[in-house]
Amino acid sequence: MSETSGNPDVEIKVSLSGEAAEAARKSLKLDPDDGNHRTVHFWDRPRRSDGAGDGVQLPLLDRGAVIRLRAAADGGGGHGDGGDEDDLTAKLRPCDPDTLPAEFRVSREEDGQEFKIEEDWTGRSRVWAASLKVDGRFDRPAPGRDDRPAQPRLSREQRALLACAGAGEEELDGLTALGPIDSVQWKPSRRDLIHPVTVELWSVGDGLSFLELSLRTSPAEASGAQDLLVRTLVDRGFEPPARQESKTRAAMTALALSLLGDG
Repeated sequence: MSETSGNPDVEIKVSLSGEAAEAARKSLKLDPDDGNHRTVHFWDRPRRSDGAGDGVQLPLLDRGAVIRLRAAADGGGGHGDGGDEDDLTAKLRPCDPDTLPAEFRVSREEDGQEFKIEEDWTGRSRVWAASLKVDGRFDRPAPGRDDRPAQPRLSREQRALLACAGAGEEELDGLTALGPIDSVQWKPSRRDLIHPVTVELWSVGDGLSFLELSLRTSPAEASGAQDLLVRTLVDRGFEPPARQESKTRAAMTALALSLLGDG
């Protein structure tokens, strides 16, 4: 087992949505045939909201709790084809590290699972995030509203992490799967960036897409790294908004509205 103490990493994200996402992908010369293809699923308990806003409530996400499955590409069956493994992640974003139990204050990696505690910078937003990722083979949720019995196979430690956001056994019972999202990920080598960058394209339903560039760095280098990452897009004519909407929230909201229908 390895542990990372001291100053945690900072993950910096810059994203574009809609037509700009596809245009930026082409400008960056990222070929879908060269990327790593996966499908992404989330779980929550979506329900209609009569209040203002987008018209849907996502109780887990509103608590800052996220459950995400990234499934390796396959031929449409329930499991992967023997290539890349799936991974199931429980995440808190935002979170307060000072209120977390001791076992969730230090990044570590062991036995097919990885826990990370780090700062998350998206535009002007600065929050802490804690995530526990488990590699393996997981059942995919079945398509269709009425036959989605597959619940996330969370480990005991993942459930303990989610409980830190008030998502206990009752809140995790009878969850609804939201997905799939088609994901393509690249790790291009770029001379204009000091740190390795990951680029991911999400395609959600009909016409909704997000392109996200992300990298990890030390707190001391974070501001400069963020400026360089933004400049990568600006120099190509794309201006990321200073206040960026979380692609996770936007995608989950769109999927929930589609699932709940108009009535």
